[in-house]
Amino acid sequence: GGHLGIEKLTEKVRIRFYWPGWQEAVREWCQKCLVCGARKASSKTPQAPLVLSLAKRPLERVALDIVGPFPSTPRGKKYILVAADYFTRWTEAYSLPDQEAKTVARVLIEEFICRYGTPCTIHTDQGRNFESTFFQELCTLLDIDKTRTTPYHPQSDGLVERFNRTLTMMLSMFVEANQSNWDQMLPFVMMAYRSSVQSSTGSTPFKVLFGREITLPVDVVMNIKPEQEYHYVSEYVQQTASCLQSMAEAVQCHQASASQKQKAYFDLKVTPHTYEVGEYVWVRRGLSPKLQRRFKGPFRVVRRITDVLYAVDPGEGKQFMTLHHNRLKPYHGTLPENQNQGQQRDTETPQR
Repeated sequence: GGHLGIEKLTEKVRIRFYWPGWQEAVREWCQKCLVCGARKASSKTPQAPLVLSLAKRPLERVALDIVGPFPSTPRGKKYILVAADYFTRWTEAYSLPDQEAKTVARVLIEEFICRYGTPCTIHTDQGRNFESTFFQELCTLLDIDKTRTTPYHPQSDGLVERFNRTLTMMLSMFVEANQSNWDQMLPFVMMAYRSSVQSSTGSTPFKVLFGREITLPVDVVMNIKPEQEYHYVSEYVQQTASCLQSMAEAVQCHQASASQKQKAYFDLKVTPHTYEVGEYVWVRRGLSPKLQRRFKGPFRVVRRITDVLYAVDPGEGKQFMTLHHNRLKPYHGTLPENQNQGQQRDTETPQR
């Protein structure tokens, strides 16, 4: 039948054969086809509702990521370490010579923590630099709650992923033709970003963090006065404290509203499905060339970690995989007789 689906195979069978219950038999045959299950992504593949995670104060929850490699500069820089605050949207970007765990940790401590303090939570992807024993021990030593994204699911780290695209776009407009000065342009790009209003907060990152707008070089040249002038230090302190409090309340409301709108839009396409322990599933591959099957498996669910995270057994004595709900889809085939749950079955295409 060419693996073209239930409807097309049903029509071929209808004009050629008949037996009692043939339509249900054809439907069941197609649903259990290993080749179709491993290749096709159904429009009804279950998706989980969007889970919101909102920070409650500045620099409480920080996302880290590595961008690059970029063209090597005369100063030996090839990568960028991005640190983004979930509450204020204040973002730092540090040029690095490499992306080794010790390099990342050194810059994080010297440039970020020594300047802004220790965040309660650091959220990263599953890069080897962030998952290394060295970095894990650093977080334990500083009593930082280390969380991570699931593989090939960038929605779980949307803040830093969006910023990375913005940063790359802005840098491309500043650098020279040979791209050898991008590390020198980085501070200017970041100043432009921090002084721009963010839709998620309704204010600039600088104002949310410091309680006032930044004084740009053009403001000095044009003799533009600050928003408010103060005659006494106590007046400045009182006004700044009041501004920071009102900014924090406004940001919380703005983020909650924006997040709810995002969740409502995302959840329109949600097809709920709760996977049970012991259930077999297909797992979407991270990178799929055009002719490669999109899913691998079947694998067995061994634990439900949260509403959207599951532990899956890949078999062969390998470590359990922590996967997001949206990378899974139900397996409808016959359960493997040898109980080798994790072994991928690249069966030959059945003739039908």
